[in-house]
Amino acid sequence: MLLKLPIFLCSSRQFFRAIAFVRPQQRLLPVRLSSTAAKTPVQEFGFEYLKRQMNLGRPLSPHLQIYKPQLTWVMSGVHRILACIMSGALLVGVFVFGICSVDFTSFAERLNSWNLWRPVTNSVKFVIAFPIVYHILNGIRFMAFDMAKGTELASVYRSGYLVIGLSTLISLLIVANSKHLTKEQFQQKYKKEVNK
Repeated sequence: MLLKLPIFLCSSRQFFRAIAFVRPQQRLLPVRLSSTAAKTPVQEFGFEYLKRQMNLGRPLSPHLQIYKPQLTWVMSGVHRILACIMSGALLVGVFVFGICSVDFTSFAERLNSWNLWRPVTNSVKFVIAFPIVYHILNGIRFMAFDMAKGTELASVYRSGYLVIGLSTLISLLIVANSKHLTKEQFQQKYKKEVNK
């Protein structure tokens, strides 16, 4: 009777009861109708293994602290983490500027009115510029990997160091070419742009 119903209409218990009456040679999956969590011998072995590892105080899965940091996986992880941070910052920025009655120019004017020490502002500029430049250059590197170019281990390391070096250099050039305006200079520039 249960076998006449379409499989998607049966609950999992009904399905397993129905296939339990099929001869073992015709079964797709080995079925054991016990109440334990392990359904197959392989699962049972896995559960026993995990219990032994927990009793010995070992971690259940490998984690980054047990591996020696390598340039390949560190750069890949940093690329993904920076992408999440930048997209989150963009999302938060859009909501903050959308909810508050502040436009970006008045926000920049407010920051400039604080007259922060130049090394502090340059550090903040570098922290903003480096992830963007790194993500762009490393994205180009990953696109080359997708085309199977530069995937030998030596060239992977060479391109990795090149991306880090170029990202740092370009970010420093961006910071060096940015202008640190006084409050009066900023207001004059802002008035000129508004009057245009």
